[in-house]
Amino acid sequence: MSSRLDEPQDRGDFFKVLGTLVAGFLAERSGTAVTKASPALLRPPGALDELAFLAACARCGRCLQACPPQAILQAPSGAGLAAGTPYLLPRSMPCFLCADLPCTAACPEGALAWPRREGLEGPRAVRMGTARVKAESCLAYPAADREAEPCRACVDRCPYPGEALALVEGRPRVDPALCAGCGQCVHACAATTPAVVVDPGARP
Repeated sequence: MSSRLDEPQDRGDFFKVLGTLVAGFLAERSGTAVTKASPALLRPPGALDELAFLAACARCGRCLQACPPQAILQAPSGAGLAAGTPYLLPRSMPCFLCADLPCTAACPEGALAWPRREGLEGPRAVRMGTARVKAESCLAYPAADREAEPCRACVDRCPYPGEALALVEGRPRVDPALCAGCGQCVHACAATTPAVVVDPGARP
């Protein structure tokens, strides 16, 4: 039988466990709310899930310095919880999926981790987001003010042409399971209004 001397320890353990459970529950429920407080940004290769990334990123800028094409930018002060964190604007400069992913290697806090996925690793395993073709802007689709015209600029620029992005009946089609979300297709798009966008967010 427990003595009164044991009671504080028992209650302390109980509340510690209870606190852990409540924290986990709240973290799961509040994750979406927290990330909604910041804009949806396209993160560099190997970024953790957004909530974990925001917590781990030191805002040190080392990944920006390590990026050979200087594609990585730093979110401005008006970006809410994401202020100071790294992101990319593919229309200006996409990620070129460097073989050694120097931006990932430069991260001191593990906010960017070497990607591994289903037996793949490195650039082939990168899933920064998913490209999406906007038919209303794409030159390969007819529109009210123009006819469709042959265009394969996005497919030719894709690092995995015919796989992640392919022409199907003359029109670009994305395979979400293979798309790296690098934005090279966005950068190459010949339409005045970008017809390809990348929805940020890694996928399982």
